[in-house]
Amino acid sequence: MICPKCGTAIDEGYMYCPKCGEEVIMVPDYEVELEEGIEQTISEVVELMADSVEGESDNKPVPAGNSKNKISLKIKLLIAAVAAVGLVLVIGITYIVKQIKAYYSFDEQFEKVSEEFREGDYEEAIKTARHVISINPEDERARLLLADSYFSLKKYDESIAVLNDLLNDFPNDTGIYERLIANYELEGDIDSIIRLSEQADPSTFKTLFGDYVSEKPEFSEEGGNYYGRQTIKLMTSGNGTIFYTLDGSFPDESAEVYTTPIVLDEGETTIRAVHVNEKGVKSEEVSKTYNIIKVAPLTPKLLTQSGDYSIPKLIKVEETQNGTIYYTTDGTDPTVDSREYDPPVPMPLGKSEFRFAIINDSGVSSEIVVAEYNLSISGIDKEYAEGLVQLTLMALGHDVTAHEFKAKYGYSQGSRSYYVIEDYAGGKRQNTVYAVDAQTGEVYTITRNGNTGDYDFGVVK
Repeated sequence: MICPKCGTAIDEGYMYCPKCGEEVIMVPDYEVELEEGIEQTISEVVELMADSVEGESDNKPVPAGNSKNKISLKIKLLIAAVAAVGLVLVIGITYIVKQIKAYYSFDEQFEKVSEEFREGDYEEAIKTARHVISINPEDERARLLLADSYFSLKKYDESIAVLNDLLNDFPNDTGIYERLIANYELEGDIDSIIRLSEQADPSTFKTLFGDYVSEKPEFSEEGGNYYGRQTIKLMTSGNGTIFYTLDGSFPDESAEVYTTPIVLDEGETTIRAVHVNEKGVKSEEVSKTYNIIKVAPLTPKLLTQSGDYSIPKLIKVEETQNGTIYYTTDGTDPTVDSREYDPPVPMPLGKSEFRFAIINDSGVSSEIVVAEYNLSISGIDKEYAEGLVQLTLMALGHDVTAHEFKAKYGYSQGSRSYYVIEDYAGGKRQNTVYAVDAQTGEVYTITRNGNTGDYDFGVVK
């Protein structure tokens, strides 16, 4: 068959030209069937007349008076034949009119295409749906059936074309959006789903496109200038993965995966980040620039001044909120790996040097403060005090043959001065610490009071 409009060859069964879309007017088969039925009816009437005439000729000769009767019989038969043909024509015309009405009846043709679709005859459903649409181009149901038939045959491009045309006429129909999403999903065309979401009504947007919306990452701190180390957290309300870069490059899925806060110590840094949700949809990029300016903490304020001491003092440094106080006693500068100042610190016997520094969260250190002390307690000497501890324990029945007692610090309480003596066994310091009164030689156990930082005295057992 040739298209009457553009001349393109049309395969049998198609009702529209594949090139220009012109509808092909088909002559229904029932007209041919009706014609054949009429011819058969007429033939039967003629045969009946012939049989009647032959029957008369087979009979005995009829008298001349009966010739009029013969003529009358033939006329009657002829009239009957004409009436029969007329009746057939009336029935045929009525049938044709009925079939034509049915062919161009929207309701009947829509029922036909619905039945074809229900039975899975999608190719026929497509042909019938196109015919139904030609009867009423504005009806949404037939156009949806056409799109669904294409979809069932995995002809996604054709289905999408029909649905996009429908969307122009019915922009608020969520069913059209749902069908388009299904087509795009099977084609793996996420970008088209995102573009489609931009057309959706806000009231239905989240319901339809929630899975295809990737929320942008949020930053815990705004970009700008900061003094000292900053810790930046990246957050998103949706499920998925945040990718980020610090070198200025675009954060694609090969970038660093955000798992822990980003620590910025010094200089200018730009954080670029995107969020990729569980559907693989990428959010808009968000970037912020931070300029970290290092500022050294204030110098530690020493409360126990350097000097010579005969009465022990606790070494104290004014506490600060600008960082952590660290100190050393071996002449090296304090670092975050040095001993943390836990006030107060007992003064060592003899000469000692303390170096104090405040180190903030950015790792920046204050100026170092050096304190030098020389403690010599009046009264018994430290070796004698160490021996008193050993003798006291032996008198109480303790085996101290493997123990060594070392007087390292001095401590005073009221008017009394004490040697602070530590117990070592096998080179390891033991938990019990002793104090010996420098004037009386009395021996005590002492424990650090966590609330005051001073020592509490106890009886040696």
